[in-house]
Amino acid sequence: MDINDAASKLGALAEPHRLAVYRQLVCAAPDGLCVSDIVASTELAQPTVSFHLKALASAGLVSRRKQGRQVFYAPDFAAMHGLMSHLMENCCEQQSCLDSLQQCCPPKAA
Repeated sequence: MDINDAASKLGALAEPHRLAVYRQLVCAAPDGLCVSDIVASTELAQPTVSFHLKALASAGLVSRRKQGRQVFYAPDFAAMHGLMSHLMENCCEQQSCLDSLQQCCPPKAA
């Protein structure tokens, strides 16, 4: 991951509502949540939730799928693993200390 991609992902998470929505999606993984469920669990209007989800998707932190008339968003754990690895690549004397993440949040099968 290059520095610009990392900055984009961190920037998307650097807004309190977006961070809260992302954390909510992590709890609902791997299937994610539809936009209406996120709206119902927050005090945000649907256009505001959609705006925040679009920012997370643009940064590559969430995936989007349409099912009928509903749109579902789910966290992209591979993207978050990549970000965490980028942030931590020089810790622990350059040993891979984040390997345990692969066990708790495996990438979704295609």
